Amino acid sequence: MIVKKKIIIILLAITIGGVLAFFTLSRIERKNKTENVITLTVLQTGVFSDYENAVEQKESMNNAIILEDNGLYRVIVGASTNESGLSKIEKILESQKIHYYKKELTVLESDSEQFSKYNLLLEKANSEESVLLLNQKILESMELS
Repeated sequence: MIVKKKIIIILLAITIGGVLAFFTLSRIERKNKTENVITLTVLQTGVFSDYENAVEQKESMNNAIILEDNGLYRVIVGASTNESGLSKIEKILESQKIHYYKKELTVLESDSEQFSKYNLLLEKANSEESVLLLNQKILESMELS
């Protein structure tokens, strides 16, 4: 009888330990997955289910790209990983009377390496010409990824 109780206690301890280990490892795995992404704020002028409509809107803009997102085509005219750079782009768009919608996108950190240097420069840019050029480079980097 005493041996049977010891075996039950040992089996119970192993089961509880296994369950705790499983949840701990799955939590660590989820944390590692989320650390490999960054949030990027984009300025979107339109979203279309028809690609040709998106192309038409893109061509009416000075500088824009089209991103495909689950069968929808988003026309993007600005993007930044920080608020300082984004506000500079917004001021220019507002002065040009371009209406936009802010949208957050999650991108893989490896994809962001291309345009992260442009975002740092955008944050420090002072002239409208510099802001527009850096925004163009950011958009081109996004389009390639």
